[in-house]
Amino acid sequence: MILVFGKTGQLARELAADENVTCLGRDQADLSNPAACAAAIRQAAPEAVINAAAYTAVDKAESEEALATVINGAAPGAMAAACAQAGIPFVTVSTDYVFDGSGEAPWQPGDATAPVNAYGCSKLAGEELVSAAGGTYAVLRTSWVVSAHGNNFVKTMLRLGKERERLTIVADQIGAPTPARDIA
Repeated sequence: MILVFGKTGQLARELAADENVTCLGRDQADLSNPAACAAAIRQAAPEAVINAAAYTAVDKAESEEALATVINGAAPGAMAAACAQAGIPFVTVSTDYVFDGSGEAPWQPGDATAPVNAYGCSKLAGEELVSAAGGTYAVLRTSWVVSAHGNNFVKTMLRLGKERERLTIVADQIGAPTPARDIA
C-alpha cells in the first residue's frame, strides 16, 4: 500500500484512482503537527509514502509564514525521517517557487535555488529537510498543476472567459501547465 498525504487536492485525487493507494485527508493527518504525520506513517506501515498535501496559498503565506513553514517544511521533513527509519521510499511535491523567477529558460534540477517569497522559502525548507533525513526520496518540482478537480489557472481562465468580454492577465510570468494525472 502507498500512503498519500492529501485527499482533496488535484494530485491526491488522481493518485486515489489507484486501488493500492490510501489517501489521508486533513481530518486524518494534520500537517501542522509534523509528529502526528510521522506517527501516521509508522501506524500504516506502507510500502512507500507520497506527500501530495501542502500549504498552497502563495499570497497568504506572507502573513502566515510560520504556519506555511511547518506545513511545507517541518511536516515533509518529519515524514521523510519516518520513512528513512522504516526503510521505505518517500516522494514529496515541491514547486518552481524555490527559484527566483528570473530568466526565460526552463529550470533544471541543479539550478541554484533563491526563493523570493514566504511560500517558496517554506517549500525549500521542506526540500532541505527531506534531503537531510537520509532515506530514499524524490522531490518533484511542479508548476501550474491542472486537472478536472479543484481550482487551477486553466479553469479560472475558462470561467473568466465566459463572464467577461476582455481578460487582463499578468504578462511577466512563464509557466508550464502540468497535468496532475501526469504527475500521478
